Amino acid sequence: MGYHRNTLRRIGLVCDIVRQHYEPGRRDRCYKEVWRRYVYPVYPMCYRTFLNYIGVNIENEQKKNAAHQLTLF
Repeated sequence: MGYHRNTLRRIGLVCDIVRQHYEPGRRDRCYKEVWRRYVYPVYPMCYRTFLNYIGVNIENEQKKNAAHQLTLF
């Protein structure tokens, strides 16, 4: 699935927040709580969109976008 440049930037910012606050095995630091406490107030989105963003490989998507970008010369 292709993403626009600003969407990829937003995905990167959301993933940075998750890396700061997510701790596996702790119920108060699970994905749902990280989304509810830290992500949703800054970037309003549904939980399903949040999970989709976490699953995106940003580097591969940026490479795909760069390959499709047209050049002038």
